[in-house]
Amino acid sequence: MQKLLLALCALLAAVGTLQAETIVMDPVVVTATRTSTPLSELGSAVTVVTSEDIEEKQQTRVVEVLRNIPGVNIVQSGNTGGTVSIYLRGTDTRHTLVLIDGVEYRDVAGFGGADIANLTTENIERIEVVRGAQSVLYGSDAIGGVINIITKKGTRAPEGYASVEKGSYQTNIFKAGIASGTDLADVNFSVSNIDTQGFSSADEDNGNTETDGYTDTTASLNIGIRPSDIVAWRVSLRSTEASYDYDGSTYDATAGRYVLIDADNTQDVSEQTGRIEGTFTLLDGRWIMTVGSAITNSERTYDEETSDSEYHGRLTKFDLQNTVLINDQNTLTLGAETEKEEFDYYYDDFVVDYYDDSADGKARTNAVYVQDQLTFGSFSTTLGLRYDDHDEFGGKTTWRVAPTYNFKATGTRIKGSVGTGFKAPTLFQLYSSYGNRDLEAEKSFGWDAGIEQELLDSSLILSVSYFYNDVDDYIDYYFNPVTYDFSYQNIKKLKTKGIESSAVWFACDYFNLKLAYTYTDSEDADGERLARRPLHKASVDMILYPLDNVDVTLTTTYTSDREDGADTLDNYTLVNLAASWQVIENLTLFGRIDNLFDEDYQEVTDYGTAGLSGYLGLKASF
Repeated sequence: MQKLLLALCALLAAVGTLQAETIVMDPVVVTATRTSTPLSELGSAVTVVTSEDIEEKQQTRVVEVLRNIPGVNIVQSGNTGGTVSIYLRGTDTRHTLVLIDGVEYRDVAGFGGADIANLTTENIERIEVVRGAQSVLYGSDAIGGVINIITKKGTRAPEGYASVEKGSYQTNIFKAGIASGTDLADVNFSVSNIDTQGFSSADEDNGNTETDGYTDTTASLNIGIRPSDIVAWRVSLRSTEASYDYDGSTYDATAGRYVLIDADNTQDVSEQTGRIEGTFTLLDGRWIMTVGSAITNSERTYDEETSDSEYHGRLTKFDLQNTVLINDQNTLTLGAETEKEEFDYYYDDFVVDYYDDSADGKARTNAVYVQDQLTFGSFSTTLGLRYDDHDEFGGKTTWRVAPTYNFKATGTRIKGSVGTGFKAPTLFQLYSSYGNRDLEAEKSFGWDAGIEQELLDSSLILSVSYFYNDVDDYIDYYFNPVTYDFSYQNIKKLKTKGIESSAVWFACDYFNLKLAYTYTDSEDADGERLARRPLHKASVDMILYPLDNVDVTLTTTYTSDREDGADTLDNYTLVNLAASWQVIENLTLFGRIDNLFDEDYQEVTDYGTAGLSGYLGLKASF
């Protein structure tokens, strides 16, 4: 790590004299307010990742994109396709809401939260990550924040592409897409297939040698229709079929715990999301009414050596939003939505019939919300209030305030937010054999405050923020020594606090630099550190453009040690290198090396990770 920092300092000194005047655009963000708002007018902590950023790093899955974002910690259990947990600002994985074009992406039949293991990147226009409680606009699941994946739309001129990629672990990746559009309509269609033999999910250092493969086929369609100046319709559809091999566990009397070992187990996943949305622009654009309907369907089946199981979940949602431009300084947003969750599952144990299990259940949530965006010169603020009514745990009111002030003369921006959030019990926690229909919703209070400074003609942007979250009535699995049974109970309290910081330097036409550091102190009511959350995480992205048709990206990520049950996982540093060369106008050769220095590490106890690996591909476009 020290050698890398010395090399970085030398590179900075070499390019410092090449600084060019750079105009940094003020990106428009949708997720933070549900309206198109310039980033400079938002008090929320927001990171935007563009399709260009993803392509420069040659990231094929969303899990890879999120790893280096401030405040975000990603943990994957084993090989590609293994369960992914998102710890946003130290909160639990079920406290982060993931959206795809406004559709809630989560497994309703699961234990809570979105597992993004099967999300690919080929059709992504940008990803907006909003940190801090967002329950006012998005209801349950948004205590930690929101990750909104926005897909590509049709272009004016017809265009398309196809790419092939091969690499380590007998990996083959194919992607293709086509887009077109006119004043009346646009369409974007993409498809991808990932097939890899993979490595052992159970760590090879423990004597496990059986490889665990993964396949994923994803197709997405985005269609827009504009029959008049005041009416627009949009339909987005996405379907994924994936299969993942995984290992099992056995009790190790010497270690005094269960350990992961090779096993012939398979998980099959079928996921579909869809949304239809109508937008009506009235009163010369001063009133925009949006009506939408969305559905999320997921099915997971497990074929194990000693059991079979199947989980099926469905989420259906209807929503109405009105955005009214009162005047140039005041935008009012009023909305209402209703959603229905349904799930069922069964578990068949081949060895002990006593463990056979099945359950089903459903729940409806109705909600109304109001938000006011105010701008007075250099000062902007957002105020919001929401009421949710869940037919099991009852009603919940949340609120949020997010102000910001721009000192334009010095390029300084002060921002912050304060508010409440909640997480409704999952259907599994309510209706499974271990469920409890008397559960209360998890409740949170949080705030953050930060400062952003532009330097060197806005070519250098520095940012630092402090955050704090307090979660009450946390739901966990509980063993009752009196009744000698297991159930879900509101038994815990979580606190997280920390610092997020970043630096972005557009040094010159040939070199960009991005640095990020996050300190996260997360603990339970007993003062114990929460599992798998590192105290320190840092990353350095160096992007070089040595020639007009060549770009090179070097990414270094450091993760400090973490607690995982009774074990402490060691710190580690990963270095990835990616490069692309546009050979001719419509043909690009690209390649990357992951884990350049073959770091040996674990993200989850006993689970393996990829070693030094290389990939090479070719992309043709028109």
